[in-house]
Amino acid sequence: MKLIISSSELLKGVMAVSKAIPAKSALPILENFLFDLKGNVLEITASDSELTLKTSIEVENTAEEGRIAVPAKHMMDLLKELPDQPLTINTSTESSFVCSWASGESTLPYFPAEDYPAITGTDETAVSLQFPAQSLTEGIASTIYATADDEIRPAMNGIFFDIDLNATTLVASDSHKLICYTTTDVNASEKASFILHKKPAGILKSTIGKDIETVEISFDAKTAEFRFGNTTVICRLVVGKYPKYRDVIPQNNSNILRINRSLLLN
Repeated sequence: MKLIISSSELLKGVMAVSKAIPAKSALPILENFLFDLKGNVLEITASDSELTLKTSIEVENTAEEGRIAVPAKHMMDLLKELPDQPLTINTSTESSFVCSWASGESTLPYFPAEDYPAITGTDETAVSLQFPAQSLTEGIASTIYATADDEIRPAMNGIFFDIDLNATTLVASDSHKLICYTTTDVNASEKASFILHKKPAGILKSTIGKDIETVEISFDAKTAEFRFGNTTVICRLVVGKYPKYRDVIPQNNSNILRINRSLLLN
């Protein structure tokens, strides 16, 4: 592998996926970024086996394509110290690569890409839909604080996406409080649902930028994929049946109070 890339763009790319790097893993290879260079596009992958983040960056020049696994911490520490400038990456030996720039160079180890576990997405049964980015981030922000930490009922540890023909509702509850966020911006040709664990939900909320308009979502019984901009988030869904949340919402409550929001907060 040999390429020339902007150091700031590479730093932005590795930081975007670094949230999926585990602090400690039974598979040491997962403490690395997977670099996959094809043509003038470098795809960077990070995964903890439950959650995978991918992003793509255009490189300035490609001399030799290839795939390597790069130590995440060493790579981030190096890039944070460099000002924005062209950076040349060259796999000089079978176990190390050289990062060189205008005033110096650094040699880092790498590992065979074949050792990195295969990342599988959704299958042919997947349901696909488009979700306005603002509605998705607002929905997650409005519900994630109500998710539980329940080992006995794992379904309560995530956000329930209840997709209907006319609207979509995001639901979270810890048995003490129940939050429902409904948007009419998202509808489907048939009813569907899934439970998104709070960790990938939080990462989605912080990763989706204000410049993103639409998030493409596909999900099957076990996995969900979120695509926006140059980024893909693949995560394992929470398996289980979510409680019938509508049954606990009062439908005929005669006691209704309307109050100024600022006054109430103050």
